[in-house]
Amino acid sequence: MKHTTPAPGGSHTRVVPAFLLAGLSTAAMAAEALVTELAPITVSAHGGTAIPYDSTGVSVTVLDTEQLRSEGVLNLGEALTRVPGVYVESGGGSNQRGNVSNLVIRGMSSGQHTLPMLDGMRLYDNTQGCNLTPNVMARTNMFDLGTLEVLKGSQGAIYGSGAVGGVIYMETPEGQGPPGCTLFNEAGSFSSYTGNLTAQGQQEKLSYFLSATCETTDNDLKKVDGTRPADPKAGSFENKQEALRLDYRPDADTHGRITYRRSDARYQAPATWGDPHYNYRTNLVSAALEKRFTRSFATELSGGYYGADYAFGKGSNHDLRNVQLNWRNEYRWCRHQASTAGVGYMHSQHDYVNAGQKDIGSDHEENMFSMFVEHRVTPTTGWDNSLALRWDESDVFGSLYTVRGASNFSFNEDRTRLSGSIARGYKAPTAFQRSTGSYDAYNKTYRGNPGLDCQTSWSADLGLEHEWAPGHFTSITLFWIRTEDTIKTNEQGNLVNYYNSKGHDTSQGIELSLRGTWEEHWETGYTLSVTLCDPRSSDGEQLSYTARQTWSADVHTSPLEGFTTGIGLAAASGRANYQGGHPGMLDAYYTLRWYARYEVNEHLTLHLRVENLTNQKYVSETDWMDYSQSYINAGTAIYGGCTVTF
Repeated sequence: MKHTTPAPGGSHTRVVPAFLLAGLSTAAMAAEALVTELAPITVSAHGGTAIPYDSTGVSVTVLDTEQLRSEGVLNLGEALTRVPGVYVESGGGSNQRGNVSNLVIRGMSSGQHTLPMLDGMRLYDNTQGCNLTPNVMARTNMFDLGTLEVLKGSQGAIYGSGAVGGVIYMETPEGQGPPGCTLFNEAGSFSSYTGNLTAQGQQEKLSYFLSATCETTDNDLKKVDGTRPADPKAGSFENKQEALRLDYRPDADTHGRITYRRSDARYQAPATWGDPHYNYRTNLVSAALEKRFTRSFATELSGGYYGADYAFGKGSNHDLRNVQLNWRNEYRWCRHQASTAGVGYMHSQHDYVNAGQKDIGSDHEENMFSMFVEHRVTPTTGWDNSLALRWDESDVFGSLYTVRGASNFSFNEDRTRLSGSIARGYKAPTAFQRSTGSYDAYNKTYRGNPGLDCQTSWSADLGLEHEWAPGHFTSITLFWIRTEDTIKTNEQGNLVNYYNSKGHDTSQGIELSLRGTWEEHWETGYTLSVTLCDPRSSDGEQLSYTARQTWSADVHTSPLEGFTTGIGLAAASGRANYQGGHPGMLDAYYTLRWYARYEVNEHLTLHLRVENLTNQKYVSETDWMDYSQSYINAGTAIYGGCTVTF
């Protein structure tokens, strides 16, 4: 099996069609269905315009999902640990697969600052209080993801509210090749099983992709003191996930597509009171029609619906309904200049009921209209510049403007490049936070504040990437991000009030990475990323759920025909607990994983992996009252199975 090393997320051999999306860069249009060794294509950095990642000044990592699956990386959270600047806490307080997960980009936590995008839909719920990132991170698997990109820094000018620290951009893959099916089966420790059936192919002008995944596990739920929950089912998780994508190209200038995704997950939390079941069901439908009228002008009309029903026990029920429409146009003025402009609309409705608690039922709606424009200029070969502006008008929080500028300069025969960006973002207060209502939770009363303002952010980064030998890269990126008027809570006895902090939250640091491949030496490849950051509030406290140092690494090799093996590392230190949690910092930790796969023939592949190879133990967050009752991570686990292609 041939491996390619990410650059930064994967150096792909791919077929580049003449018309990828509504707006294409000159380089992409010139490719015209040629099979070429290219830098990874990013479609997220400029809101849908497909360009090589090394032709943008925006800080973006493009991950190779096929490569990750071949290494036994089967869930989204684990995949994102490979990204410089990203820190992932999988499994929430119980530290187990299926529970809500936290993702931090450059010191900014997921619930408030990271926006997930899926098939063009913003998975964002401004009416309730947080992005859906913790839930998406916890349950999304890798079998039905074709595009996976991470944008770092404020991206409000491209994606609007919520993209303060970054964006996780995902797409269902387009079907390719002759019709065929792949059946994946894997079983292992903790009564775990994962099965996936994927069917895809192309027939003349129509292509299709269909995936169905079933995942179950009992997890490995243990406390610091060595005891386990009294409920033998505590920690169990099951998830069924389906995805469908259909693409139709009646001619070279027209492309229509429709996607449907569904997830039905259930996690049994180790709660000591009430019903501990976490139920999470989602449905997503999106459609887009792209048309290129001339070599200079293209347009795209897209829209979709996203629904999420999630319940925490019998009493707490959330229903989210979200509809989005976007009209996007690109015009290429000349060889060196192109503009993108459009309008958008989003309607979000959130219904919340918590039976048995006073003053709790609530229905929130929001309508948002948006206008956006971006201009890209390439004054000379190797120098790419862009400026983006966005205006959002919400009937909940009013008007807000955002901006982003980026520049990229390649030299030294394109072996070295400098890139940088500066951007503004914002996070709007939720409908409840700005209301006069109140609700009870965890023996406290939370009260809204009609006087809340939006919290805003500025971010900047400067990067240097150098190819010091053919196929071997080193990169270094300095970053800084600050949020003003951060929405926080103030406790007075049992009463919790929302307010805008007079200070600011700031994170600054450095990302380092190495990657490369020796194809002549058993196709050996490696990646290494290190992030050092200092995320602090204006009073000097480290921000909750963050880590000051993170490391990730992977080395793989193919010493025999058809056989590949590798080892991976994830580590973090300087970890902060949640606000109000057990005093002091959390311990540093590391985990090792080993994986191997053997291609018996073109129809059968065997695979084996060992997670937490050295049985390390650590806590993601402490118990509210007693540290000894905190839950630790899962111990050493072995998984094996096969993939059948027919």
